[in-house]
Amino acid sequence: MYTLAVMNQKGGVGKTAVTINLGAALAEKGYRVLLVDLDPQGHLTEACGVPETTAPATLAKTLLADADKLTTEDVRLLLTPWRDRVDVIATNIDAFLLERELYRMRGVEWRLQRVLEHVESLDVYDACVIDCPPSLGVLTDNALVAAGQALVPVQSEDSALRALRLLLEQVATMQAELRVQIDLLGMVVNLFDKRRGQIVTSTLETLRTMSLPILGVVADRTAIREAWRAGLPVVEYAPDSPSAVTFRELAATLIEGGQPADAEAAAAGAGQ
Repeated sequence: MYTLAVMNQKGGVGKTAVTINLGAALAEKGYRVLLVDLDPQGHLTEACGVPETTAPATLAKTLLADADKLTTEDVRLLLTPWRDRVDVIATNIDAFLLERELYRMRGVEWRLQRVLEHVESLDVYDACVIDCPPSLGVLTDNALVAAGQALVPVQSEDSALRALRLLLEQVATMQAELRVQIDLLGMVVNLFDKRRGQIVTSTLETLRTMSLPILGVVADRTAIREAWRAGLPVVEYAPDSPSAVTFRELAATLIEGGQPADAEAAAAGAGQ
C-alpha cells in the first residue's frame, strides 16, 4: 500500500485540502484510497462530512491499544466510506488528549504503522494519505514513520521559509534518533495568487532554491473553495477546472512516476 504523509507544522497551508483532493485524484485513476485524519482538530473529518469515530473504536483508542490486543477487526471498525473508492479514518474528540497519553508510552512513534499494517492486511486499499496535525509532535512522527515519505504543502509567503527549515531539521533529527528513512518528496505551493504582488512571486523564487523540489502549484481558485463547502473533492465538483487538472498531475507525479507539473507555467497562470 502506497502511503504518504501530508505535513507541515505551520497551520493554514492547506494540508487537509491537499490530502482530500490528492486522494480523490488517485481514486479517479482507479486506485482504492484511504484518507487518515491524524489531526485532533478534525478538519478532514469535518470537510468530508463523515461522522466522528465512536467509542470504543476510535483512532485514539486504537493507537493507545496494546499491540497484542489490537486486532484487524478493531481496525476495520475505523473505516468509513466517503466517495467512490475513497474511505476515511475519521478522528474523534478524544484525540485532543492523545499526544499527552502517547508521551507516557514506549515505542510511541510506531503506533500508527502498526494500525496501518492491519489495514494493509485487509487488502482493500492501494494508497493511504495521512493528514497530519500542524505540529512537529509525536503524531506527526507517527505519520512519518508509518509512511516513510511526505509531501509538504506550503504557501508563498515569508513565514513559510523559516517553517520549512525547521521541518527539515526535525526530519533529519528524527531519522538519526529513530534510525528510519524518511523521504521528503517535495513541496506543493498552495493557494498561490500572483496578484498579491512581489512578495508572493519572490518567495516562490526562493522556494525554488530550497532542497525540496516543487511538485505543483495550486492556484487560489474559487473551485477549490466551493468544492470544500460542498463537501466534495474538486475533481468531482469541478472536473474540468484548472485545480482539478493540477491535482491529477500531482497524483501522477507521486504514485505513477510521472514528471512534475510545470510549476513555472502554473504560477504564471495562477490568479488569472
